[in-house]
Amino acid sequence: MKVYRAEQIRNVALISHVGAGKTSLVDAALFDSGAVTRQGKVDEGSSISDYDPDELKRHISLNAKVLPVEWKNHKINFIDTPGYADFVGEVKAGLRVADAALVVVTAEKGVEVGTELTWQYADERNLPRMVLINKLDRENTSFDTALKSLRDQFGLKVVPLQIPIGEQSSFRGVVDLVSQKGYTFEGGNKIQEIAIPAELQENIGSYREQLIESAVESDDEI
Repeated sequence: MKVYRAEQIRNVALISHVGAGKTSLVDAALFDSGAVTRQGKVDEGSSISDYDPDELKRHISLNAKVLPVEWKNHKINFIDTPGYADFVGEVKAGLRVADAALVVVTAEKGVEVGTELTWQYADERNLPRMVLINKLDRENTSFDTALKSLRDQFGLKVVPLQIPIGEQSSFRGVVDLVSQKGYTFEGGNKIQEIAIPAELQENIGSYREQLIESAVESDDEI
């Protein structure tokens, strides 16, 4: 068994409203990292995370589980927590041992009741967190609308690190605002660097300005 130093290990709890896609995200991470050779799917009953008979029957997570992923010589222990409020004890147990939280929202609905509750639980533990806007390839979705709902609810400290290239059926990749590089996801888990589309240049400038202002406000040295 490979041994990791403490600084190489991260415990990240995934939290969200029910149905935002936490478990599917972990299944994708396991596949992309090479931990498994076939990506599990919740709807097909093949998810690595949901293996309890009741979970397989209902296609929902009922318990918190730890799913380790190795990435760039670091071990990331993803803690997949239930979305239903009935299982709040499992959510809080996962957050208790986490170094950070990954909040998952959908591009269709943005902030929901479960988002607010789990965000509050992360506040109680004073955990740093990142937000993933999921399901950008679905119909009737909007990155900007979802981002606005996050900023309206949690403040202007919520700033994007990446923005999508295309939306709904045209979604095909992201632009990283830090490196200012574009990436597409074509052919499964293959990533290709591309030139940033011209129509995104204006948005990139605006979002980068927000990101820089947020960084300056949080660190006097910057």
